[in-house]
Amino acid sequence: MRKIIAVNDTHLHGKYEGVLLNVVAQDTENHVYPITFCVVDKEDDASWTFFFEKLKDIVVYEYNLCFISDRHKSFANGIAKVYNHAHHRYCKRHLDENLRDKFPEAIIVLEHEVGFEKWSRAHFPGNRYDVMNTNIVESLNAMLIDERENPVTSIFN
Repeated sequence: MRKIIAVNDTHLHGKYEGVLLNVVAQDTENHVYPITFCVVDKEDDASWTFFFEKLKDIVVYEYNLCFISDRHKSFANGIAKVYNHAHHRYCKRHLDENLRDKFPEAIIVLEHEVGFEKWSRAHFPGNRYDVMNTNIVESLNAMLIDERENPVTSIFN
C-alpha cells in the first residue's frame, strides 16, 4: 500500500440518517482498497477521533504517512490527535471548488489560511505520489448512492 490514505464521509439519507466515514488507499499499481468504514450519528471531532483511533489498530503510523481529505476541520483535528506525526493535505479538487467563489482573494486564502504545504506538491515535505485529490474515496461513495437510503446493514453487505 502507498503511504497515502484518502479520507471522506458521506451523509446517509432517508429514514436512517447518519454519516458514513471511510478510508481508502491504493497499492503501487493504482488498485483501490477500502480500508475501513464507520457509521456515526454526526460528523464532529469526537466521531473523527474515534474513527482514527480504530483505524490506528489497522494502519499504524509509519514515516511519511499522509492523509488527504477535504478541508473539514474535524478531519484535521482527528488526524492531529491520533496520527500527530502524519502529514495531512487537502484535496485539490475540493480546494478548487471552495475557492471559486473567492477567486479575487484566492491567493491570499491559499497563502495565509490554507498554507502552501497543504496543497502544493512543491511545498509538501513528504511523498504524495501522484495523488492530489480524494477521487479514490469519492468513487466508493458514488457506488453507495442508492444504498445510502437503506438500513446500514445493506451498505455493508
